[in-house]
Amino acid sequence: MYDAMVPCKGCSNKVPASSLKMDLDIGKMVCPDCIKNKKIHKEIESEAFHKVEAKEIAEQTSKIGHKCTSCGYKFKIDLETNKPKNCPYCNARVMGI
Repeated sequence: MYDAMVPCKGCSNKVPASSLKMDLDIGKMVCPDCIKNKKIHKEIESEAFHKVEAKEIAEQTSKIGHKCTSCGYKFKIDLETNKPKNCPYCNARVMGI
């Protein structure tokens, strides 16, 4: 029996039709390599997301909310560097930090 060679809808490589799998995210038949690469990309993405999330949590703990007394603009001030020194909206000097 002959298995027809067809192009993968993900990477356009010619593969046997019997090896194609349905990718539910894109709704197309793709080759096993595309399925494998998709899993690898998801793992990398989840690792990167967790690293970014941890970094954001660390940044949030070192910043404090502030409201400008001149214009009322709300922004965050880094407690370690005491920056920004001026309001990002009206450039008024930040007092009392």
